[in-house]
Amino acid sequence: MLKIIVHKVVPGRPGRSEPQVTKRRPKAYPRLTKPRYELRHQLQTA
Repeated sequence: MLKIIVHKVVPGRPGRSEPQVTKRRPKAYPRLTKPRYELRHQLQTA
């Protein structure tokens, strides 16, 4: 059964994007300084 699940492709999920920012840990992205919904809106309008 796991072999079957591994080969399934996840369909595209339009309208679902998350900003690439971090909250605490050091990462290669800027810090989260605005609410997620504002950043999500900026990503979709850019």
